[in-house]
Amino acid sequence: MQAGWHTARARRRLGLAMCGAALAALAAVLRFLWSNAAVAEVLISAIGAFLSVMALVADILRGDPDPVPRSAGADRRQAADALAAAVREQWAAEARLRRLQDPAPIEVRWAPADRRLADHPENIRRAHTLPAARTEGDEEPGDGTGPFAALPGRRLVVLGGPGSGKSVLAMRFVLGRLAARRPGGPVPVIFPMAGWDPLRTGLRDWLAARLATDYQPLAGPADGRRTRAQALLDAGLVMPVLDGFDELAPPAYGEAVRRINAELDGDLPLLLTSRRDAWASAVAEGDVLTAAEVVELLPLDLAQAGTHLERTARPLTGPDGERTTVWRPVLRELAHRPYCPLARALTTPLMVALARAVYGDRTADPSELLDTRRFPTVAAIEEHLLGAFVPASFADSGPTGTRDAVRRLALLARVLQRRGTGLLGWWELEAMLPRALRVYAPGLLSLAVMSALVLPGALARAAGDLSGAEDVVSVIATLFGQTLGFAFGAVCLLPSERALPGRRFLARQALLTVPVGALLWAGIAWSDDLRFGFRFGLVTAGWLPDVLGGCLFALLFTLFFGIAGLPRRPVPLALPWSGVTGRAVARILGAVLSLGGVIAAGAVLLGRSHNPWTALIGTTCAAAGTALLLSGTRRAGHEGVYPARAGRVVRRFAAGAVRGTAAALLIGVTACTVAGVTAVGVTLLKSGPSADAPARRIDGWRLTQRDGARTATTLRPLRGTLLIAGRGTRPDAYPEGHKPPDCTIPLVHHRTCRPFTSRRTEFRSRDGDVVVLLQLGGTTARTASTTTVAHAVNLRSALPERAHGWLTRGTAGDLAARCVPPLVAGGVLIGVVGGCVCGVYRALSVPSDVMRASGPVSSLRTDRTASFTRAGVVALLVAAVCAPVVALPGDWGGLSHVGTQLWLPLGATALALSAWGRFTVARVWLASTGRLPWRLMGFLEDAHRRGVLRRSGAYFEFRHQRLQDHLAGTVPPARGAAADTAGAPRAREATDGAVRRGPL
Repeated sequence: MQAGWHTARARRRLGLAMCGAALAALAAVLRFLWSNAAVAEVLISAIGAFLSVMALVADILRGDPDPVPRSAGADRRQAADALAAAVREQWAAEARLRRLQDPAPIEVRWAPADRRLADHPENIRRAHTLPAARTEGDEEPGDGTGPFAALPGRRLVVLGGPGSGKSVLAMRFVLGRLAARRPGGPVPVIFPMAGWDPLRTGLRDWLAARLATDYQPLAGPADGRRTRAQALLDAGLVMPVLDGFDELAPPAYGEAVRRINAELDGDLPLLLTSRRDAWASAVAEGDVLTAAEVVELLPLDLAQAGTHLERTARPLTGPDGERTTVWRPVLRELAHRPYCPLARALTTPLMVALARAVYGDRTADPSELLDTRRFPTVAAIEEHLLGAFVPASFADSGPTGTRDAVRRLALLARVLQRRGTGLLGWWELEAMLPRALRVYAPGLLSLAVMSALVLPGALARAAGDLSGAEDVVSVIATLFGQTLGFAFGAVCLLPSERALPGRRFLARQALLTVPVGALLWAGIAWSDDLRFGFRFGLVTAGWLPDVLGGCLFALLFTLFFGIAGLPRRPVPLALPWSGVTGRAVARILGAVLSLGGVIAAGAVLLGRSHNPWTALIGTTCAAAGTALLLSGTRRAGHEGVYPARAGRVVRRFAAGAVRGTAAALLIGVTACTVAGVTAVGVTLLKSGPSADAPARRIDGWRLTQRDGARTATTLRPLRGTLLIAGRGTRPDAYPEGHKPPDCTIPLVHHRTCRPFTSRRTEFRSRDGDVVVLLQLGGTTARTASTTTVAHAVNLRSALPERAHGWLTRGTAGDLAARCVPPLVAGGVLIGVVGGCVCGVYRALSVPSDVMRASGPVSSLRTDRTASFTRAGVVALLVAAVCAPVVALPGDWGGLSHVGTQLWLPLGATALALSAWGRFTVARVWLASTGRLPWRLMGFLEDAHRRGVLRRSGAYFEFRHQRLQDHLAGTVPPARGAAADTAGAPRAREATDGAVRRGPL
């Protein structure tokens, strides 16, 4: 028994106390601070952050409720029964979609295969001989359970050609064994072998991982050492049905057989399906399957095919009033022509099923298949059936809908053929985009998300406070630069696969970031004037510095997510809420954030606040809270595969934050220092040797030098805006036409912007450090003038160009002191923010079930919810981290401007770089170009319901490889090449002779 905070009662009390405190704080904020909506919104966000911390603490302290003591064997049996129910539900639904029960499946005959493909009879240890080969009229169901039950070793290999019914037999075998299964007995589970790499992964490890992925409850711990999936395998409660041995890579055939023999216990049941040539190669290269009998599926005979087609066809009334079907005259003709192309084509269950679908409508007449001039070969018949299957399946969509369906499915088939796979994942549709669009897509989507988020600010007529660039050309240049930066970062700074980056990858990131950053800063220094020093948020000279600055900004974001381990081609991810308590905490926190966000947005819409930060923070809180609410539901939270362990989220966050901070701090400080030194060098190179004062007066400016100080003074009025960051800080002066960034920030009461008109302006420098003295006021005899000292870097455009070099004359060290410290401080901020991003990504990202849990639409929904959750949490957490930077006294080279500009773009970047974000871009592009429909997932689900596609977890795949080949326009080597030339099907002796000649 656990005591203290681990008890359920204590956790409930803690949760209720947190909820009560949060509601009380919300009430106090709304009662006493509603007049200042900006401050109220920030306090509401702070309450949400406090609840987040408390949720993490609760995650540390929580434990599972005290269970009723049970034996390990009882737990395993209960898990096996739950697994059996899930498998039965899964494959019963698939059987209904394939209409196997309408009215009855085709009974496939079988016979023992070549003895050299099976183990020695002594090793098989048969209690009695294998049942005789299935022939017409046998009543035993053709699902393989008969020969399987006759084998004490319970190992069977089923061979068959393309379309011979191997996968359907495996499905029927599973359903048949489940029907005869007793509680606590072994559970047959189908494992598609296409996902196994025998050269890199052991069989038992792969089986356990697939079980944990396909059936999420089995990912939980069994006894502290193993997962439930491993415990079921070790106890012999899982009967593997390995479907599609031929889908492995041919070089791995031999190793696959060796691993099966070495890793599976002798008493572990097993059923394996394969094409005959692949299994023959595996036996020749490796070994036979120990203690396994091998049978081969035989072609259908005409009586079987005819009976099935007659039973499934719609009844008609014949000329004499008798009951008939469209197939009866065709079958009568085939009885007299048993070796014609149509009769030989109907020897595989696949072609019989296609013929049933194509000619199921009364308007279609199968007698056309008897025309030997039109269909002279078996291949011609098969190609016709394959080509007519999709139009027949979409016949009720109308001519236009049918043509569109065929065109779209043919496009997908060609894409799969080029990739050399049969699995279509929604997150892989990005590969269908043009390469240039794939590169620029993350940046474009990030900008689109940011535009959507700043819309409330624009409606409140305050969006101008979000950026200091008033010039449209400057805004466009900055956005263009960010797109370029995203493109480069997504290609070069993200890992190729999802894994925690190692030292080598981090070193590669540093070696790329440092020179690229130095090169971009060299361009900024060459195209702008940094002799007055550098401050964040400065007014640039021209569009090129804006492009380069935007590129640096975007590179920074991709660097963070690269350190966190976000792959170049993202895969679906889920959230780690694994239990009732975790989902409840997510729902509570989501409700609080949503409420705070709605209140803030309502303040803007009702006119109580015109601060853009209120709208932005409120929108972000509402989006993040809604995503958390959805992630706390069972539907959105059951797709992830993660063991339920107390404190998991906070430990992963702490580990990711520490690791990310260290890596980002090292890379950021190094890159910023090198960039600052490079900018100083380029500035010195561009400036050349210092000159004396060009003249005492230039364009209304009087230049003087006294006691080592240089001054440039004018009495012409100078207008602009002062940005006062706080008490005791030197303000920034901006010229007329340029609005300072972030004039007001919630909780920073002394930050303000004030327009000015200077009657006398004096630039004063000592050792190259220039300040500006503005004489303000004194417009009447009763008002006294005051002199304000401000940073001069943004007013340098008011000076004559010839005076710049004279005023900023100094040593290289003086110039470095004005340029490098702000960049180094920025590097430190990069490290802290990078640690937050890495921590959130590591804590809130777990592998999603992409194999067979709930389907592609569910996987897409789960990833979308997780992406919005991570994006919102990243934005809010970065805002919380940057708040002290903004609120701290002091100037820090304008670093507060960076702090206010990081949080929202980072949230948008997290969304843009996710699998859902990439899919959204691909979906929009493919639909706008007319290649695929706007409701893409709906179209694919419709094709699945019609039997054209089948689902394999989060993947779609065509009903059969032959159908994919046909739609793609590639015809594989026909099995009918020999069958077309011969007058009858090949004898079994000829088939077995291929093995005697060696591996195929």
